[in-house]
Amino acid sequence: MVILGGVLLAATVQARVVDRVAAKVNEKIITLSDVEREIKIFKLENPDKAAKMKLHDPQTLSFFLNQSISVVLIENELKKTGRQVTDKEVDAAYKSIMKQNKMTDKQFTGYLEKNGLTMRDYRTALKQKIERIRFFNTNIKAHISITDDAMKAYYKSHQKRFQGGERVKIAEIFVPISGDLPGNERLRRQNIIMKIESDLYKGKSFPTITKTYQSNPTVKIINDLGWFDKKSLSKPIAKEAFRLKKGGVSNVIETKGGFHIIKVLDVTHARHTSFKKALPEIKQILYRQEMGKKIDAWMKEARKHAQIEIMM
Repeated sequence: MVILGGVLLAATVQARVVDRVAAKVNEKIITLSDVEREIKIFKLENPDKAAKMKLHDPQTLSFFLNQSISVVLIENELKKTGRQVTDKEVDAAYKSIMKQNKMTDKQFTGYLEKNGLTMRDYRTALKQKIERIRFFNTNIKAHISITDDAMKAYYKSHQKRFQGGERVKIAEIFVPISGDLPGNERLRRQNIIMKIESDLYKGKSFPTITKTYQSNPTVKIINDLGWFDKKSLSKPIAKEAFRLKKGGVSNVIETKGGFHIIKVLDVTHARHTSFKKALPEIKQILYRQEMGKKIDAWMKEARKHAQIEIMM
């Protein structure tokens, strides 16, 4: 379902009386409920990542609060340049998303309510996503330049990446866990993955398991994760993936994020990639690196010139 990638919510115009004030950016108030709402959106859009995070510890709250502050700074920058996002633009984006998802307003409202969110929450998030895209296009993108020398240097210093080697194509059954999960719930999830492991050893196929657990929100089944080399996988999963032959199924693998069972769909030995063929990949990698640096530098400078008071 296409909902809203990477959404982070920021402050409302006024703090509700019952809210604790989390921060103040110039004249803008960010409340604790704003930060909590931001976490709900993150969980909605990134269930696998959320499973690996302790979403209510002080460090995580601080992370989401800082994201909210960044959103306010971006909003202020767009106001200065007269590039604010209008309600009409939000309406158009919302209608497009509904069309992609083939949902009515009523259906989507119900979906949000199940996740503790309101339509107002979502529209605020959607507006801020459009703001971030506009900010990136006007303030960051034009200042990113990837030179031929930089790409050649990257290719030369990452020869192992382009020399080829063994790669595996895998499918995965994943049951997420997190540090703040109650003990009885963790045990319940462990029992689920152990039951799946038992079924697989009894001869049940991945497609059969998919049908059995497709309505179970605890179990994530991906029938084709794609191709990976050893460095692209976490060590526990890589160890199993490169031990197995084509068609092989692993035992339960426990990581910080949860319980995994993988199946090796195929194995191949990749050929050496020439600089010319590697160019698109290298350019994308360097572009992302530069984008991160430019955004970090802009945010650092913007925070210097803003009056920011943290109250949590």
